Amino acid sequence: MGLFGKGNTMNMIHLEGLPGFGKGYATAMTLDEEHQCLQFKARAFKDTNDVELPLNKITKAGNINITEIEQQSKVGRAVIGGLLFGNAGAIVGAMTAGEKQKIKTLYIINYSSNDEKKVIILKGNGGNLNYTRFQKRLNELLPTSESKSAHGKITL
Repeated sequence: MGLFGKGNTMNMIHLEGLPGFGKGYATAMTLDEEHQCLQFKARAFKDTNDVELPLNKITKAGNINITEIEQQSKVGRAVIGGLLFGNAGAIVGAMTAGEKQKIKTLYIINYSSNDEKKVIILKGNGGNLNYTRFQKRLNELLPTSESKSAHGKITL
């Protein structure tokens, strides 16, 4: 085993979807090949029950990037500019307000349970050095759609 383990565990932050896990819980997500499931374990709250999700229930899993746009207040900048530099400062302050983009990466797991579509949403906890290896192996183990032909075409 190397410095970063076998690549079967990722440390994440739980946002939504795991029963008994609160928003913001530090969560270890482990790919258990022997039992063909993903295991979720709360890292800080030891009284939280572990959760297992069988791989055959997962329909899709992976990262998505969400771009958030933060609008800076023109009024706030105008007031500060006005206080510091008078009328000209107020005009310049208002003109310098703009938008700031922030990219948030989430790990989404879509699955079916009792014929109901459900989702688990996690956020990366720092740099997950095992992500590429983990995701590649998970994709290999997930059930494949029977509607795909040998040429990669989908038959409806």
